[in-house]
Amino acid sequence: MVWPDERTARRALAEAAREIYQRKLSGATDGNLSVRLANGHIATTPSGVHKGRLLPEDIVITDLLGKVQGQVREKSGRRLKPSSELALHLAAYEIRPDIGAVVHAHPPMALAYTLAGGKLSEVLVSEVVFACGEIATAPYSTPTTMQVPETLKEYLGCYDVVMMPRHGSVTVGVDLDTALGRLDALEHTAGVYVMVRLMGGASPIATQEVDKLFSLAHPQTPPYRQPGRACPPPEVPAPPLHAGAQGEEVLVQAVLSALQGRR
Repeated sequence: MVWPDERTARRALAEAAREIYQRKLSGATDGNLSVRLANGHIATTPSGVHKGRLLPEDIVITDLLGKVQGQVREKSGRRLKPSSELALHLAAYEIRPDIGAVVHAHPPMALAYTLAGGKLSEVLVSEVVFACGEIATAPYSTPTTMQVPETLKEYLGCYDVVMMPRHGSVTVGVDLDTALGRLDALEHTAGVYVMVRLMGGASPIATQEVDKLFSLAHPQTPPYRQPGRACPPPEVPAPPLHAGAQGEEVLVQAVLSALQGRR
């Protein structure tokens, strides 16, 4: 595996952060990104910096234990520090040597759909298998605490796309483009699923056909499909906000809120 040098990674992370902000896949200071460097260190976005205004020199370098390496610049009168979710990124790199980039974002459609009780692990369209594999939803964990990496570690050992209820998403890849592509596919898929629910629902693709799609999309069997591999189930959804007939109204309101945020 060939990881980028520090200069290349700084530029790529700044560009990716601006793209995520401009496409409203996260708020100004929400989410975080990182890449593994050729020297074994990690380049990560700093905490509390506007993603739409992030510069390459704002990127923070740490080792695999989270210790800051080299000089860190000051911005707006304060010394920059690594993302508050750095432990999540470090856990991903520790458990998966193949991971070269981690993207944590707050995609509104995916969040709205899971918040309303939707299951993104269902395969309604074939493209999601090729782009994401299987989308997992982990149990809820408190943001910025060690509960996040502790909860997600076993999921990231198996899945490339993981939703965190009421928090956001984590997508990983061999490089930053792959992790970003999975974020894009996740949000696009969630948008399709939302519209399907609003139009009355649809049956998932048959299990036999899904198996065929996985064999076509992933010649090397993904971890969660390897016989005997101990992986958590892809869906551990949060309890529904409301029960009974109110459920669809909750979904509609969540979708409307997400759409308003895109304007």
